[in-house]
Amino acid sequence: MSIIKKFTWFMKSRKKHATCRGVDEHEGFVSRQWTDLKGNSCYNFWDIDANHPRTMVNGKVGKS
Repeated sequence: MSIIKKFTWFMKSRKKHATCRGVDEHEGFVSRQWTDLKGNSCYNFWDIDANHPRTMVNGKVGKS
């Protein structure tokens, strides 16, 4: 079982902050982290409440 983390970031498309609970691994899904061409830090994770993957841009990760 993966450790549950809290992901927080500002969503430009909705113009508000988002906070989700998520994990790095879930039923074959494995998260990844990268820096995009504009220099933004990206983190793809599994949202355990919505039950699908999400990508956080320039956010923070903490304990849930």
